Amino acid sequence: MSALLRYVLLASMSAAGMDVGASTPSLEVSVEGTVSRPGPIQLPAGTRFADAVVAAMPRRDAYILGASAFRVATYTEHVRLRAGLLHDLRTIAEWADASPAVAARAAALHSWVEGLPVTGRVPIEGNPRRLEVSRGDRNSLLAQGDHFFFPERPDTVTVVGAVVAPCAIPHVAGRDARDYLSDCLIDRDAADPDTIHVIQPDGQASAIGIAAWNRSPAQLLAPGAIIYVPLRKKVTAEVAPELERDMTIFLASQPLPHDGLVNP
Repeated sequence: MSALLRYVLLASMSAAGMDVGASTPSLEVSVEGTVSRPGPIQLPAGTRFADAVVAAMPRRDAYILGASAFRVATYTEHVRLRAGLLHDLRTIAEWADASPAVAARAAALHSWVEGLPVTGRVPIEGNPRRLEVSRGDRNSLLAQGDHFFFPERPDTVTVVGAVVAPCAIPHVAGRDARDYLSDCLIDRDAADPDTIHVIQPDGQASAIGIAAWNRSPAQLLAPGAIIYVPLRKKVTAEVAPELERDMTIFLASQPLPHDGLVNP
């Protein structure tokens, strides 16, 4: 049975005065943002993300590419993730063999990450029809307290990492990810010269070669994407080899809008 049919059936039973929860345990989730039915939603235990999305009724102006679910279990994972990031950044900042530029930028990133929230965000497919047929566990079982958010469409791309200050740059359709770097002041002495990382608003991340020897094909960005400029790998690979991976995962956990990345 589709999520829509399940929701219609539950709604009709409720309208008819039937006690839906009498035979089926229920749970409560909540929804906010560009939806027609914000607020708490009661659904039977055993229902999935798609059921909540259908019940919330995202509006036509919802930016479904940036849709999010915030989960208690994932929040705990992200607490550990941020703690590991802060440890690695402090290690680099205090490492005697790090160049002064890399050490200073690692210290600045430590303060920046410390000011960002732990969210428990899980990017979701905001279209309930595609969500229902998605492979794997994207259409996850709902859990008590799950919170869903549908943002408005952003109009910027955010550049962070080994930069003098994070930048919010107007999104331009068809513009290559590398070209956005020219609009943000990069800390060239601390930044890796070969690679950047792109995190799309749906959480998909990829490494992009920017040097002559490893230049990647053009990478287009969706509105709300993040470009992470990593610290020099020659330094981080020795004392914090997981830093880039963990940073991209943590950045993908930051929901739209990304104003807090520029002014945490």
